[in-house]
Amino acid sequence: MTTLDAVTATATRTPQVAGDIAAPASVITREEILRRQPQNLNDLLRDVPGVEADGLPRNSVMQPQIRGLGDDRVVVRLDGARQNFNSGHRGRLFLDPDLLRQVEVLRGPGSMLFGAGALGGVVSFRTVDADDLLRPGEAVTGIVSGGYQGANNQYRGGLTTAFRSGALDGLANVIGRTGQNFRDGRGTSIPYSAADTVGGLAKLGWTVGDGVRLGLSVIGFGENTTIPVAANTTDATNIAKRRLRQQQVSLTGRYNPPGSALFDAAATLYYTDVGIDERRVVPGDGRFDTTDYTTFGLDLQNTSRFSLGGRDRHALTYGIDVFRDEQEGTRNGAPRLQFPKADQTILGLFIQDQIGLGAFTLTLGLRYDRYEQSAENRPGRTQDRLSPKASLAWQALPWLAPYLAYTEGFRAPSLTELYADGVHFPISFFPFPRFNFFVPNPDLRPEVARNKEAGVNLRFRDVVFPRDSLRARPSVFQNDIDDFIEIVVTNPPIGNGTTQARNVSTARIRGLEIETGYDSGRWFGSFNASVLEGTNRTQGGPLSLIPAHKAAVTVGHRFLDSGIVVGGRVLAVATQSRKPEPSYPTSGYGLVDLFASWAPAEGPLTGWRFDLAIDNLLDHAYRRLSWDSGATPSDFYDVGRNVRLAVRAQF
Repeated sequence: MTTLDAVTATATRTPQVAGDIAAPASVITREEILRRQPQNLNDLLRDVPGVEADGLPRNSVMQPQIRGLGDDRVVVRLDGARQNFNSGHRGRLFLDPDLLRQVEVLRGPGSMLFGAGALGGVVSFRTVDADDLLRPGEAVTGIVSGGYQGANNQYRGGLTTAFRSGALDGLANVIGRTGQNFRDGRGTSIPYSAADTVGGLAKLGWTVGDGVRLGLSVIGFGENTTIPVAANTTDATNIAKRRLRQQQVSLTGRYNPPGSALFDAAATLYYTDVGIDERRVVPGDGRFDTTDYTTFGLDLQNTSRFSLGGRDRHALTYGIDVFRDEQEGTRNGAPRLQFPKADQTILGLFIQDQIGLGAFTLTLGLRYDRYEQSAENRPGRTQDRLSPKASLAWQALPWLAPYLAYTEGFRAPSLTELYADGVHFPISFFPFPRFNFFVPNPDLRPEVARNKEAGVNLRFRDVVFPRDSLRARPSVFQNDIDDFIEIVVTNPPIGNGTTQARNVSTARIRGLEIETGYDSGRWFGSFNASVLEGTNRTQGGPLSLIPAHKAAVTVGHRFLDSGIVVGGRVLAVATQSRKPEPSYPTSGYGLVDLFASWAPAEGPLTGWRFDLAIDNLLDHAYRRLSWDSGATPSDFYDVGRNVRLAVRAQF
């Protein structure tokens, strides 16, 4: 379930209630994360309209897909730091979900505020703070947690401590998981889906005074597994023992002096590093590959609030963000041309004015980006781009607020798309060896998206019970993308083949989305749905990986006196037959989930929490479109019935 009442800063860079902004933003709260007991992105995102988790049911290889756009076309941020890693089907985000306090999803181009890549949207992950763990008046606390999931026989355990002492506060957490292969809806093992992981988080905050706060954060993740090199595909011909590490260090600052309307400033200086070591075991030739990707970034912004004519209200947000990516791959100690040594630096300047004019809110924004890209033994390249944004919202009635929005986004070609070289894959070995080779294309142009959106925010009170709340947001959109980059693979009947990234088409994605949320205190629920269509306007026909029509319903009840919550979810997904040839339709499916939690407010178990969830209650055999895109069906389905148990004890 997503909530429209939660506060989000992703859509506007200023905190606002998700259901009040002129943009399609969804929020998954900490309570919902605890209830779901997620172990991957699909567990978190599958109910959000227009959003999927791309990739097979292997936990660390999934990545978000928004409105049919994935990979580098979605910006992923973790505590404000960009997660730019992207290397040949190996995943993008490496984090234990148990560390999260909130997930925010902005659907539609977001380059104006968040820079290159946000053609599909932005997914922002926020980890827990000490304030999320400490109870009122508490100076120090400790939390022991554990859990079990039956679909992959996974056990997890975690230790957390948090403290507050005067102006200082902080926390430390470590969590480990060990599991076997997932079982699908037919009872068949999903190959190479087992993994052992360990994750950790440490934070230290210092409230200096007069609105000044400084913070230090360290996040780490490690994984050992045996997995295909093309880990998020159904290919199982190239298997490696993989060791993965991810680490992130962030320094943050905030300046918001009491009584000042001109200063609400924030700064984040960050460093992220992802390293993957793979020793191939099938075939057993001992080939050893390394993949390293680092990002250094700085994000500065300030919001000034003022009035010019007495009746207008301005929230002027402006800032700068800059990041540098460096990548390098090796094979048996020599440079790996398929993941060449390369780097890019992108500098962005942005300004946005949110203007209140009586019942109207006009938002105007503009961003300038300049990017430089280079690789060893390749000519460098420099380009720049302006990205505008405009929206108009009208509070027509207390319960009715329609809006219109136009946003542009762009994506600079990735370093691998520009510079990949060497052998991609073997075509045949008889009667003579034939291979498919990567062909660099340093002349790629950036993709540019132009999105038109119309929607209405609805909010009602006293609908069924006194003081209950019903919120809804239906919206329609059309996203036109020029210079769409596709990977073109050519394998002639004689001779070698080629693989090259090319600007080959103009794409159009349009759709309808609706989010609703209801809460009366005792009863709560949501209804989310999306209908999407993608078209290749250059060559004709459908785009690949456009999500099927889907709808999700959640209903729950809180027994307020006892701390018990029970409920269920139904997810219905239609058959997707509108796919490029050659392909077969991905069948529709329906999933039923149940959940229950108990957090006693008094008695000897005060501070304990017990969660039980049953996903895919009917053990349905189904395939998600995001990995079911080949010409022939896979040998397995997605995860079957999964019983989840979790216990937390806070002392």
